[in-house]
Order: sequence, then structure tokens, then C-alpha cells
Amino acid sequence: MTALRGAAERLERALTNAGIDHDVKEYPDVGHAFLNNHDGEDIPFLFVLMSKIGRMGYNEAAARDARGRIVAFFSKHL
Repeated sequence: MTALRGAAERLERALTNAGIDHDVKEYPDVGHAFLNNHDGEDIPFLFVLMSKIGRMGYNEAAARDARGRIVAFFSKHL
């Protein structure tokens, strides 16, 4: 999303300055809902169309990376 461009960098700086452990990563080449894998589900045509045209759907590589980072962060802090 254009409106959020640079937000990850600002968040990274703020957390670092505050001394808060974090793992922030922006995935600039994927859109909203890149973690949502709806393969095999009966989903509305509009969602399918938006995922193809607007890069709003599932992205395997980014999802794999994000899930790994989430699990590692939670394992360390929870």
C-alpha cells in the first residue's frame, strides 16, 4: 500500500530507539493478505480477481518467510 510506504522503517527506528526487541520486515512486492492461502476454497470471484490484478492475495515465498519470523519471535518472547 502506498499510504504505508516507509512505515516499517519508521517502526524499526522507533522500536530500536526505545530499546524494544523486535523483528520488522516490509514485503514491498506483495499486497495485503499475502499470508492467506485460499487454495481449494470456494471464494468469491471478486476476491480471486483482486488477488490476480491487485497483488492482494497469497504469496508463498513471503508467507513462508513471515511465518518463520513470527514463530521465531514468539518462541523467543512468549
